[in-house]
Amino acid sequence: MGASKLNRFEGRKATEDHSGDEIWLLSYADLVTLLLGFFALLLSFSTMDASKLEKVKQSATEVFGGEYKVPFEDLANKMKQAIAAEGMSNQVMFKQTEDGIEVSFRGALFFNSGAAQIKPQAAKLLSQVIPVIKEQAGRFGVVIEGHTDNIAVKSGPYPSNWELSSVRACSVLRMFEEAGFDKKILQAIGWGDTKPITSNDTAQGRSQNRRVVVRIVKR
Repeated sequence: MGASKLNRFEGRKATEDHSGDEIWLLSYADLVTLLLGFFALLLSFSTMDASKLEKVKQSATEVFGGEYKVPFEDLANKMKQAIAAEGMSNQVMFKQTEDGIEVSFRGALFFNSGAAQIKPQAAKLLSQVIPVIKEQAGRFGVVIEGHTDNIAVKSGPYPSNWELSSVRACSVLRMFEEAGFDKKILQAIGWGDTKPITSNDTAQGRSQNRRVVVRIVKR
Protein backbone atom coordinates (compact mmCIF):
# COMPACT_ATOMS: atom_id res chain seq x y z
CA MET A 1 0.00 0.00 0.00
CA GLY A 2 1.40 3.39 -0.98
CA ALA A 3 2.14 6.12 1.49
CA SER A 4 -0.63 8.36 0.12
CA LYS A 5 -3.25 5.61 0.36
CA LEU A 6 -2.08 4.74 3.88
CA ASN A 7 -2.42 8.35 4.94
CA ARG A 8 -5.94 8.60 3.52
CA PHE A 9 -6.93 5.36 5.28
CA GLU A 10 -5.58 6.53 8.63
CA GLY A 11 -7.26 9.90 8.21
CA ARG A 12 -10.59 8.26 7.45
CA LYS A 13 -10.20 5.94 10.44
CA ALA A 14 -9.44 8.84 12.72
CA THR A 15 -12.53 10.65 11.46
CA GLU A 16 -14.73 7.60 12.05
CA ASP A 17 -13.39 7.13 15.58
CA HIS A 18 -14.07 10.79 16.39
CA SER A 19 -17.64 10.49 15.11
CA GLY A 20 -18.25 7.51 17.40
CA ASP A 21 -17.08 9.53 20.39
CA GLU A 22 -19.57 12.28 19.57
CA ILE A 23 -22.46 9.82 19.35
CA TRP A 24 -21.54 8.38 22.75
CA LEU A 25 -21.40 11.85 24.28
CA LEU A 26 -24.78 12.77 22.82
CA SER A 27 -26.35 9.60 24.22
CA TYR A 28 -24.85 10.32 27.63
CA ALA A 29 -26.13 13.89 27.54
CA ASP A 30 -29.62 12.65 26.65
CA LEU A 31 -29.54 10.23 29.58
CA VAL A 32 -28.49 12.96 32.01
CA THR A 33 -31.26 15.24 30.69
CA LEU A 34 -33.85 12.49 31.18
CA LEU A 35 -32.64 11.82 34.71
CA LEU A 36 -32.81 15.53 35.58
CA GLY A 37 -36.33 15.69 34.20
CA PHE A 38 -37.32 12.61 36.20
CA PHE A 39 -36.00 14.02 39.47
CA ALA A 40 -37.65 17.37 38.76
CA LEU A 41 -40.95 15.51 38.34
CA LEU A 42 -40.44 13.69 41.63
CA LEU A 43 -39.70 16.99 43.34
CA SER A 44 -42.86 18.54 41.95
CA PHE A 45 -44.93 15.68 43.36
CA SER A 46 -43.21 15.91 46.74
CA THR A 47 -44.17 19.57 47.10
CA MET A 48 -47.65 19.27 45.58
CA ASP A 49 -50.58 19.49 47.96
CA ALA A 50 -53.16 16.74 48.12
CA SER A 51 -55.81 18.54 46.07
CA LYS A 52 -53.42 19.24 43.17
CA LEU A 53 -52.14 15.68 43.24
CA GLU A 54 -55.70 14.40 43.10
CA LYS A 55 -56.33 16.52 40.00
CA VAL A 56 -53.26 14.98 38.36
CA LYS A 57 -54.52 11.49 39.21
CA GLN A 58 -57.96 12.27 37.81
CA SER A 59 -56.55 13.66 34.57
CA ALA A 60 -54.15 10.74 34.12
CA THR A 61 -56.92 8.22 34.75
CA GLU A 62 -59.18 9.85 32.17
CA VAL A 63 -56.38 10.06 29.59
CA PHE A 64 -55.63 6.35 29.87
CA GLY A 65 -59.30 5.39 29.74
CA GLY A 66 -59.65 4.33 33.37
CA GLU A 67 -62.45 5.03 35.82
CA TYR A 68 -61.66 7.77 38.34
CA LYS A 69 -62.89 7.06 41.86
CA VAL A 70 -63.72 9.94 44.19
CA PRO A 71 -61.47 9.86 47.28
CA PHE A 72 -63.11 8.32 50.35
CA GLU A 73 -66.37 7.67 48.52
CA ASP A 74 -66.80 4.27 50.18
CA LEU A 75 -66.10 5.73 53.62
CA ALA A 76 -68.61 8.54 53.06
CA ASN A 77 -71.31 6.06 52.08
CA LYS A 78 -70.67 3.91 55.18
CA MET A 79 -70.83 6.97 57.41
CA LYS A 80 -74.10 8.05 55.84
CA GLN A 81 -75.54 4.59 56.50
CA ALA A 82 -74.47 4.72 60.17
CA ILE A 83 -76.02 8.18 60.60
CA ALA A 84 -79.23 7.16 58.81
CA ALA A 85 -79.53 4.15 61.14
CA GLU A 86 -79.69 6.62 64.04
CA GLY A 87 -82.37 8.67 62.24
CA MET A 88 -80.22 11.82 62.15
CA SER A 89 -79.50 12.31 58.46
CA ASN A 90 -81.23 15.71 58.56
CA GLN A 91 -78.81 16.88 61.26
CA VAL A 92 -75.65 16.08 59.30
CA MET A 93 -74.26 17.49 56.06
CA PHE A 94 -71.62 15.82 53.89
CA LYS A 95 -69.28 17.57 51.51
CA GLN A 96 -66.71 15.70 49.46
CA THR A 97 -63.59 17.67 48.59
CA GLU A 98 -60.51 16.90 46.53
CA ASP A 99 -58.54 15.96 49.63
CA GLY A 100 -61.22 14.15 51.66
CA ILE A 101 -64.61 14.59 53.33
CA GLU A 102 -66.21 17.27 55.48
CA VAL A 103 -68.97 16.13 57.84
CA SER A 104 -70.88 18.96 59.52
CA PHE A 105 -72.99 18.24 62.60
CA ARG A 106 -75.48 20.86 63.72
CA GLY A 107 -74.37 22.43 66.99
CA ALA A 108 -77.81 22.08 68.63
CA LEU A 109 -77.44 18.31 68.24
CA PHE A 110 -74.10 18.26 70.07
CA PHE A 111 -74.13 20.99 72.72
CA ASN A 112 -76.40 23.12 74.84
CA SER A 113 -76.04 26.88 74.41
CA GLY A 114 -72.76 28.10 75.91
CA ALA A 115 -71.73 24.56 76.89
CA ALA A 116 -69.00 22.22 75.63
CA GLN A 117 -70.22 18.92 77.08
CA ILE A 118 -71.42 16.56 74.33
CA LYS A 119 -75.09 15.63 74.60
CA PRO A 120 -75.87 11.92 75.13
CA GLN A 121 -77.65 11.69 71.78
CA ALA A 122 -74.62 13.13 69.98
CA ALA A 123 -72.24 10.86 71.89
CA LYS A 124 -74.30 7.86 70.78
CA LEU A 125 -74.15 9.03 67.17
CA LEU A 126 -70.37 9.46 67.33
CA SER A 127 -70.01 6.00 68.88
CA GLN A 128 -71.54 4.62 65.66
CA VAL A 129 -69.59 6.82 63.25
CA ILE A 130 -66.11 6.70 64.78
CA PRO A 131 -65.58 2.91 64.28
CA VAL A 132 -66.47 3.34 60.60
CA ILE A 133 -63.77 5.99 60.27
CA LYS A 134 -61.27 3.93 62.24
CA GLU A 135 -61.42 1.11 59.70
CA GLN A 136 -59.23 3.23 57.44
CA ALA A 137 -57.45 5.29 60.10
CA GLY A 138 -53.99 4.62 58.72
CA ARG A 139 -54.78 6.40 55.47
CA PHE A 140 -55.82 9.83 56.65
CA GLY A 141 -55.86 12.48 59.32
CA VAL A 142 -58.87 13.73 61.28
CA VAL A 143 -59.42 17.45 61.91
CA ILE A 144 -62.24 18.49 64.24
CA GLU A 145 -63.46 22.08 63.93
CA GLY A 146 -65.66 23.94 66.38
CA HIS A 147 -67.81 26.84 65.11
CA THR A 148 -70.17 29.24 66.88
CA ASP A 149 -72.65 31.94 65.88
CA ASN A 150 -71.84 35.62 66.43
CA ILE A 151 -73.67 35.96 69.76
CA ALA A 152 -71.11 36.95 72.37
CA VAL A 153 -70.60 34.68 75.38
CA LYS A 154 -72.04 36.54 78.39
CA SER A 155 -71.45 34.07 81.22
CA GLY A 156 -69.88 30.74 82.05
CA PRO A 157 -66.30 29.46 82.04
CA TYR A 158 -65.51 30.63 78.50
CA PRO A 159 -64.62 34.30 78.03
CA SER A 160 -65.37 34.29 74.30
CA ASN A 161 -66.51 32.21 71.34
CA TRP A 162 -62.87 31.40 70.62
CA GLU A 163 -62.51 29.38 73.79
CA LEU A 164 -65.99 27.87 73.50
CA SER A 165 -65.44 26.63 69.95
CA SER A 166 -61.99 25.27 70.81
CA VAL A 167 -63.18 23.31 73.84
CA ARG A 168 -66.11 21.90 71.84
CA ALA A 169 -63.69 20.67 69.17
CA CYS A 170 -61.49 19.11 71.85
CA SER A 171 -64.50 17.37 73.43
CA VAL A 172 -65.19 15.61 70.13
CA LEU A 173 -61.50 14.90 69.57
CA ARG A 174 -61.27 13.10 72.91
CA MET A 175 -63.90 10.62 71.75
CA PHE A 176 -61.68 9.76 68.77
CA GLU A 177 -58.68 9.42 71.07
CA GLU A 178 -60.59 7.19 73.47
CA ALA A 179 -61.54 5.01 70.50
CA GLY A 180 -57.85 4.30 69.89
CA PHE A 181 -56.91 6.88 67.27
CA ASP A 182 -53.26 7.90 67.18
CA LYS A 183 -52.80 11.42 68.54
CA LYS A 184 -50.52 12.21 65.61
CA ILE A 185 -53.38 12.08 63.12
CA LEU A 186 -55.80 14.14 65.25
CA GLN A 187 -56.18 17.91 65.31
CA ALA A 188 -58.70 20.23 66.98
CA ILE A 189 -59.38 23.79 65.80
CA GLY A 190 -61.70 26.45 67.23
CA TRP A 191 -62.85 28.99 64.65
CA GLY A 192 -65.24 30.94 66.87
CA ASP A 193 -67.69 32.85 64.67
CA THR A 194 -65.17 33.59 61.88
CA LYS A 195 -66.42 31.04 59.35
CA PRO A 196 -70.23 31.24 59.12
CA ILE A 197 -71.94 29.19 56.43
CA THR A 198 -74.96 31.48 56.37
CA SER A 199 -76.13 34.80 57.78
CA ASN A 200 -76.33 35.23 61.57
CA ASP A 201 -79.26 37.65 61.19
CA THR A 202 -81.89 34.97 61.94
CA ALA A 203 -82.26 32.30 64.59
CA GLN A 204 -82.23 29.62 61.91
CA GLY A 205 -79.00 31.00 60.44
CA ARG A 206 -77.32 31.13 63.82
CA SER A 207 -78.39 27.54 64.47
CA GLN A 208 -76.68 26.43 61.25
CA ASN A 209 -73.51 28.31 62.09
CA ARG A 210 -73.28 26.62 65.49
CA ARG A 211 -71.76 23.36 64.31
CA VAL A 212 -69.00 20.79 64.61
CA VAL A 213 -67.15 19.80 61.45
CA VAL A 214 -65.16 16.58 61.20
CA ARG A 215 -62.75 16.73 58.28
CA ILE A 216 -61.22 13.47 57.08
CA VAL A 217 -58.24 14.39 54.97
CA LYS A 218 -55.31 12.75 53.21
CA ARG A 219 -52.19 12.64 55.33
